[in-house]
Amino acid sequence: MIIRTVYLKEGLFERRIDFLPHVSLVHSCKNSCGKTTLLRFILHGLGYNIPNTRKINFNNCEVRISIECERYGCIELCRSNSISIILVKNGVNHTYVLPEQQHELHEQLFGVNNADILNNLLGAFYVDQEKGWTLLNRGIVIGSIRFNIEELIRGLSGRDCSELIKKENRLLNERQKYNQMFSVALYRESIEEDAGSVAIDSYEEETDIELSKLILRQRRLKAELKRIDQTLSENKRFKQFVADMKLLVQAPDGTTFAVTQDNIVGLNDSIDLLTTKRKIISGEYALVSSKIGALEKEKESEYEQQAFFQTASQIEIFDRKILRIPLNPQAIKAQQSRLEKELKAVRDEISSITKNNNCVVASISDKIIQYGTELGIGNKETIPQNYLFTSNLKELSGALLHKTAFAFRLAYIAEIEKKLNVKLPIILDSPSGKEVDHDNISLMMEILKRDFADHQIIIASIFEYNFDDPKKIEIEDRLINEMMEIQ
Repeated sequence: MIIRTVYLKEGLFERRIDFLPHVSLVHSCKNSCGKTTLLRFILHGLGYNIPNTRKINFNNCEVRISIECERYGCIELCRSNSISIILVKNGVNHTYVLPEQQHELHEQLFGVNNADILNNLLGAFYVDQEKGWTLLNRGIVIGSIRFNIEELIRGLSGRDCSELIKKENRLLNERQKYNQMFSVALYRESIEEDAGSVAIDSYEEETDIELSKLILRQRRLKAELKRIDQTLSENKRFKQFVADMKLLVQAPDGTTFAVTQDNIVGLNDSIDLLTTKRKIISGEYALVSSKIGALEKEKESEYEQQAFFQTASQIEIFDRKILRIPLNPQAIKAQQSRLEKELKAVRDEISSITKNNNCVVASISDKIIQYGTELGIGNKETIPQNYLFTSNLKELSGALLHKTAFAFRLAYIAEIEKKLNVKLPIILDSPSGKEVDHDNISLMMEILKRDFADHQIIIASIFEYNFDDPKKIEIEDRLINEMMEIQ
């Protein structure tokens, strides 16, 4: 995919920016002029949910992007708000609602319909100046957009773990609830151990029991009323249906007569019986509802009196309520242990499906080792094959982390091209980190020139880099700086 032009409009100001298919350098002599804003405008114009910069609210601007993609050739994207985007293809407008139809939009742009891949493409080709140079395989790309290497690998290798992931999420939800229950149970035990500090009113306990019984009775009566109403409705429809049929019945003596609603034997009696039963149950339901209302009002009045007249504080009232909840910490702990075992088994299965005998894992790992060796991070003896999945970032800092993040991203882009035949643009925001010297930056740029010459490269920086004939996009004091012509 190649970004050809970007048109920006804010109020009465506008700007059109052309990019080259190979290298474009967004440059300014000082910081805070709009370099990062331009890169984020591009992502916003591609349909991503991107946070605003300090000076510009993207939703108050119009952005039009002309791109050339592998699948459909030239496409134009128009976006002027946060909830929709227009894709113009072959002169026909297609509107997509965001974020609900983001996948459908990106399927048109990248020629991919796998959600695991689409969710992680941005994390492969865009490196943010704030989060990007510390992101290796899992974490935040920008704003609320995240990257997960396991998802990307499953997408590229065609391995589906959707049902297992649903089960994992369900178990995580259950575990969170049991953790909260366990905290309440421990708090309840601490109240009980504090002998005599909280007294449970037996009358209040009896009221709660009676209220629970009444609520259960109310639910049963409501269900019975619903059943009767449904039966009555069906019987009345049947009466009408028979009448509409205009049937004739022949008696033994040969006489015929029409079947009507009134001469169907027993049907009216059944309807009358159900109607009478409904009146009885309705009366009982109203009585039970009235008792529930009275008890709830009584309880509410009691709490108000306790808070106003007695010395009981809100904490003491809360403690009384907690003590009436039957919670067994040991039983809850047993459930927690069960969930942890189930969760581990599900995660182990997901990991096994993702990683075992997977040529995508091997290919990405080989690229990481190759680029890591060139950048002085390590070599095949010191960088293990499973380093792709590392979660130990404490051992990395400064220039080492910066170069490692760069090596990981290039490995992802190379594998995506290999598997999908999609040449992603490479968008880098401020690749010259504070602790990265000129020699390391030169090594990084040489890899780009050698292995990614057929990819579009867009770099935003206050520095300049040694590329052959790059397009230099200069930003002075303001990104959108040209006054529109008044017609």
